[in-house]
Amino acid sequence: MVREMVAELKPDWQVTSIERSPHGTDLVAILEVRTPEPQSVVLKATTADFVDPIIARSEPRLLELVHRETTIPVPEVFGYCDDHRHYPAPFYVMDYVEGANYENRLEELPRTARERLLREAGENLAELHELGPLPAPGKIGVQDGELCVLDTDDYPRHDDFHDAVLADCMETLDSLTAGGFYPDLADDPERFADLVPELREHVRERVPDLSEPEEPTYCHWDYRTGNLLIDPDTGQTRAVLDWANLSSAEPAYNLGQTEFYLLNPVADGPRRTSRLRETFRTAYADARTDWEFTESVRERIDVYRLICRLGAMGCLPLWYQDASPEERNERAAEHRSVVNQHLAE
Repeated sequence: MVREMVAELKPDWQVTSIERSPHGTDLVAILEVRTPEPQSVVLKATTADFVDPIIARSEPRLLELVHRETTIPVPEVFGYCDDHRHYPAPFYVMDYVEGANYENRLEELPRTARERLLREAGENLAELHELGPLPAPGKIGVQDGELCVLDTDDYPRHDDFHDAVLADCMETLDSLTAGGFYPDLADDPERFADLVPELREHVRERVPDLSEPEEPTYCHWDYRTGNLLIDPDTGQTRAVLDWANLSSAEPAYNLGQTEFYLLNPVADGPRRTSRLRETFRTAYADARTDWEFTESVRERIDVYRLICRLGAMGCLPLWYQDASPEERNERAAEHRSVVNQHLAE
């Protein structure tokens, strides 16, 4: 099937080997092909139910856009198919990029490499955000063969960004009373239930009082080490992956999410965390000369970072389903520590 899928896109290529990747929720295979020169490529096909095809179809198009319009390191796309009668779709073929994946292993990176990762993250997101503005907040998808901000029953656009943020946050907190977003996988369905009443009150007060968001733009809401290929010696980001579920949102929202993923205040401590955050923010601001971290922007980022953490708490049963009970408890304790700091402010 994999050979036939490649032939649909590149009939003159010859597949000489296929290696299924153990990572990701969809079909990802590393292939050796003759083009006629030997080359390593990756075939990705949407086979899981986590991403709707109307959204998944955007990934190869976004990769092409980012490759063409920015210096963000992304794999080159060689071809894609939106629908197919016999094969899982959408699917596409892209270049293979060497690099290490440090998901849940940030502490293994040398100090200077970690700083470079944060600096390049700021630069990459600055370039991505400059591709906007977009017409409204919402989900990025494909309609009539073109990238767009979707406006459907399942994926509506939002008139008020903060109303949408608050509604999503309330849904997340509802889930935390009974095991999170994946209750069937939860070993302790009430792990965070005791925090929910105070968190509800906290976000109901904070979100409506936030300053007006900026115009929405492309936001890579899952910019984390699991979606980066990194040079283990230097920390250079060789590729930014997973462009299948982008949002149209204000830049500060994306910055808050990324700080949550790339910073670990519990493990690093307040001084180290502050230094790494400043590295990230300085790189971002330097790359957007007409933009600055005002006090209102910093406040919005702080709230968005908390909301992202709540989402991670809801996803803990899925993200750590193969971890030991000790690892799950350790991660839960980190969440509690940071959430309690927010509530105490």
